[in-house]
Amino acid sequence: MTDPNNPQQPGAGEPYGQGQPYQGGQPFGANQPYGGGQRYPQQPYAGQGYPPPQPPKKRKIWPWILLAVVIVIIAFVGGCVALIGGAAESIDNESNRTVTVTYEVTGEGQASSVTYTTNDVNVSQDTNAALPWTKDVQISGLGKFVSLTATNDFDASGSITCTIKQGEKVISTNTSSGPAATASCSGTAD
Repeated sequence: MTDPNNPQQPGAGEPYGQGQPYQGGQPFGANQPYGGGQRYPQQPYAGQGYPPPQPPKKRKIWPWILLAVVIVIIAFVGGCVALIGGAAESIDNESNRTVTVTYEVTGEGQASSVTYTTNDVNVSQDTNAALPWTKDVQISGLGKFVSLTATNDFDASGSITCTIKQGEKVISTNTSSGPAATASCSGTAD
């Protein structure tokens, strides 16, 4: 047992564990079965009492790639919508645009029938038409398809000619000869 009044004795008058340093021949823990006498070196911290700084975290790249893909898709869809919208507007404008065409049938006597297209590709017919025969028709719609068919009378021996004009421009013309001969013209107005 230690004597608290003896100053020569280690640890006298001091709390437990704060006496003089160990002066034995072996380091602390040398006789311990698990220590093996090895001391582990202390790793100094970079700051005072703070853990060492961590390297900055790498940012994930996949959200940026996903964002770029979404932007490309939106731009593509937007471009398609604009293209379709522009095409739809162009189609609407063309279908509402009206042009005037002139149908003409020439020959001798009369034609037994004259058949022609009108607005929106409807068909009209005049029978026993006196020649020369002329008709101005308003054409609208997408294709602006025009056609004219004229048939000679059964008694006629001469020729019959059909002509379709838009202004001074001739779209189509055709001639046929003989009794009940048929001349057909067709085309597209501008």
